[in-house]
Amino acid sequence: MSSCQLLQVDDSPLLRLALREGRFDVWEFFKDGDYPHHRAEKDEVELRVAAFARSQDSGTIADAMARYRPYLTSWVPERLREATSQDARLRLIAFADLQRIIDDSIASLHLRALDPPSPRDPVFQAHEELYRGLTRDGLLTLHAHHIPETWLGSTTAFCFGDTAVFPHPDLVPMRELLDALIGLIDNPRLRISVALDPFRFQPVAEVQCSLMEDYWSGIKLTDGNLDSLDAHDVGVSTFHAAGKQTEAQKFFNPMLGTWFDWARRGDDRTDPVKRLYVREVRPTHDRHGAELPAIKNRELHSERNTATRCFTHVDGKIARYATSTYQACSANPRGDTGSPTYARKLWRVDGPMSDAEWCELVGCHFRGNELIGEHFAQAFPAMRNPRE
Repeated sequence: MSSCQLLQVDDSPLLRLALREGRFDVWEFFKDGDYPHHRAEKDEVELRVAAFARSQDSGTIADAMARYRPYLTSWVPERLREATSQDARLRLIAFADLQRIIDDSIASLHLRALDPPSPRDPVFQAHEELYRGLTRDGLLTLHAHHIPETWLGSTTAFCFGDTAVFPHPDLVPMRELLDALIGLIDNPRLRISVALDPFRFQPVAEVQCSLMEDYWSGIKLTDGNLDSLDAHDVGVSTFHAAGKQTEAQKFFNPMLGTWFDWARRGDDRTDPVKRLYVREVRPTHDRHGAELPAIKNRELHSERNTATRCFTHVDGKIARYATSTYQACSANPRGDTGSPTYARKLWRVDGPMSDAEWCELVGCHFRGNELIGEHFAQAFPAMRNPRE
């Protein structure tokens, strides 16, 4: 499989999923397991990975590993360390190559989006009336009914009936401009029009909100996948980076990011319990810039019974990490933190809890960490405003 082979929207379920999700990580499909809601995407991944493997020999494998090692070291350091056989390393390389092909395919679509709108574009093929309603310069004139009830500049979807359509790819990063345009819609003297992404659309109900999408990677938690044991929804680490903190945040609660790991409790496919591990990543220097002798991160473990749809266990602890082996930093917040040198459990609760009770405990444990609210906001709206 060569990285010059771009995926096509018409025949690639994987590319269509990547376009729907906006931000996409092929490593969501790395593990074996059932993917009942994403079977077509998983099958495509494995077919392409197998084709890549067949095309390699010892020489090309070495070249590919040299090319992709920086990416693998940054993105999946644990998997890279665990890949001790050639077959294991080859699978990592194949996934890295496939992620590059997906990225190149999306970039190619973004270039094509610069062309004038066409009735053959996927969005307008699905909604001919949307194409007929464009202005002479190919823009959609916005009205109040196009705006979701909850407007988040980072999600940026417009409603066309039950379908969500999205701004042009080159307009999406201009969040402040989009907010300003939306704010003018109710002005009767003005007509507000925007260019659309001709390739990206999905049901409104499936649009997933994220407060800081620029700094997010992994699975987005929603009320739809909260109790899912689909392999696409478990076993994939999700990382939220803190991004640009305010001076107050950096002083009182310095943060690089937070990891969220949802996983099955064991190998028994009939076990309905889903586990959650949350790990903060704090910087190696204190608020005055002095290097710390050790880093103390808050962590949390919880279990949820997906059959009864409730959490049945939660505990919180403090983990201490050695500064000398701690690679996470502002330039690479996803860097390997290593294993903790010591951890102390501080509290635990056992028994069926309401979602409200569970959210209160988690919010209090991670007081001041806005990334907690960011991860859980879609599944638990009460978590949108985490404790200060």
